[in-house]
Amino acid sequence: MNLQRLISYFEQWDTSRSGQSPTLAFGDSGAYGRYGALMLSSSYQPLLDRNGQIIAYEALLRVQAPDGRYIPPDQLFTHLENNSEVVVLDRLCRVMHAVNYVSQEHDGKHLFLNVNGRHLQGIAHGSHGTTFEALLDYCGLKPEQVVLEILESSVDDLNQLQQAISAYKAKGFRIAIDDFGSRHSNFDRLWALEPDIVKLDRSLIVQAGQNQRAARVLPALVHLIQDLSATVVCEGIETGQQHQQVLDAGTDLVQGYHYARPAPLLAHNSARQPAALSA
Repeated sequence: MNLQRLISYFEQWDTSRSGQSPTLAFGDSGAYGRYGALMLSSSYQPLLDRNGQIIAYEALLRVQAPDGRYIPPDQLFTHLENNSEVVVLDRLCRVMHAVNYVSQEHDGKHLFLNVNGRHLQGIAHGSHGTTFEALLDYCGLKPEQVVLEILESSVDDLNQLQQAISAYKAKGFRIAIDDFGSRHSNFDRLWALEPDIVKLDRSLIVQAGQNQRAARVLPALVHLIQDLSATVVCEGIETGQQHQQVLDAGTDLVQGYHYARPAPLLAHNSARQPAALSA
């Protein structure tokens, strides 16, 4: 791992416009980030297959204010003035997650990393993933070990989104569409984007547990996505009832508090693995 090259990359950026500097630093507990007075850290939540085995981890951002309060991660990007600032800060978060992941025993499992929608809009056509591939190499990871999560509804320009996904895939990254079923998500865009993985929005799971019609639709939705050659993840599973319902619906992977809460240390065998997973 080339820590000095990683630090130097972020030191070069001039953020005088905002008056805040994205900084990568290292302490006893691993890598962390600074953006102004905010402290950025990593947590990880496992994804499990139908047999209850952990097959990947999603890295989640934690943003802490000076008074100790935790701020929703999306608020970190909301007030940034331009896309270039978003690009640098988004890369900082992903690099931090990668460093903390590699420093733990991960058994070669895939790492899911979120990409901000404004980051996609701030990168020149055809160059998506070029810089991040080099930064990953400093961390000791290859693109083939990483799944990039994209919130499809965060980018209105379908052509721009297609170009970004195509560039990422060409470099070996796998692509997951996050929160499918929320806001204006639709199958026309899903067919056009051809993702490797689709993560269903938690609201669909909640509705399926409360409404018989939604419960009947859920298996059809899962199978339709699988017919597109995409892996289906049902996330936000919090109860045994939800777990069994998505298992019966045919989901490929599951994720949520029912199995493990996000934590700085990888869950490994501490993830809850209900017997029903193997049903």
